[in-house]
Amino acid sequence: MTLTSSTDRADTAVRVRTVTLLIAVTWALLWAGAFVATKLALHHAAGTFVVGVRCAGAGLVLLALRRRRLRTARTELLRWSVAGLLTNTGYLGVMGVALPHLSAGMAAVLSAGTPLLVLGAGAVTGSSRLRAVHVVGLVLGVGGIVLSALDRLDAGAIRGRGVALGVCAVIALAASTYLTPRLVRPGSDPLLATGWQALVGAVPLLVAAAATGALPPGHIAGALAGELVFLIFGASVLGMTLWLLLIQRVGPGRASVAQFMPPLFSVALGMLFLGESVSLLALLAVIPVAVSTVLTTRP
Repeated sequence: MTLTSSTDRADTAVRVRTVTLLIAVTWALLWAGAFVATKLALHHAAGTFVVGVRCAGAGLVLLALRRRRLRTARTELLRWSVAGLLTNTGYLGVMGVALPHLSAGMAAVLSAGTPLLVLGAGAVTGSSRLRAVHVVGLVLGVGGIVLSALDRLDAGAIRGRGVALGVCAVIALAASTYLTPRLVRPGSDPLLATGWQALVGAVPLLVAAAATGALPPGHIAGALAGELVFLIFGASVLGMTLWLLLIQRVGPGRASVAQFMPPLFSVALGMLFLGESVSLLALLAVIPVAVSTVLTTRP
């Protein structure tokens, strides 16, 4: 009986880890695609408009799906609004403004600094306790990102303004990730929470787009429409919901380590859609990051 129970617990742990890994990898692929899609969309419209429409569209879709539960979540809306302003306005919006001055890969590399900020905040406040295996995973992830950064620093048009804006965006994302357990309480409906955050975050961006004359002409080009569809449904509706689920499953510190993966996926996506070259160094960087992801998602 004891042996059977132990085996069942081990099987359950393996299934939980497998699902967590699938969530992390799927999210990272969607997030890498979002950098590339946003970069392409910026050929047709300003960053505030592109990200604003992305967030507004995702928010309306998700809230429509969960409209019957909105009334019961009224006490949570203020906290969700703070998370939405940090993640969607502060991170996605500011990064969208920075992307004309950065390559998609460099933007992803900057975003990969999120785990260091989140885990650092956890260490300072005493809220994060990592096992040795998680620390090893973190070190490997940092090493992989350093390799990727060395290869990426000369790729694309990188300017000081873009890097400064990108750093500000990452600080906003780190703050949102660290605070998510307090702002989005356990048991919250992830679709409803994600939808409300996206809609709230879209408002300042669309106001800024209108105030600065950044709205596109009366019609939207076919290419821009396709990019917005992916950003709304793929990157935001699915991607942001997976991100929230990942935080709820493993906590903000360990979830933030998934930020190591998008820069590496962006290598392949940048080659396919932006014509960026892939070097041996960029390919080698995949190895430590893959190992890091496995280790840091361990219970």
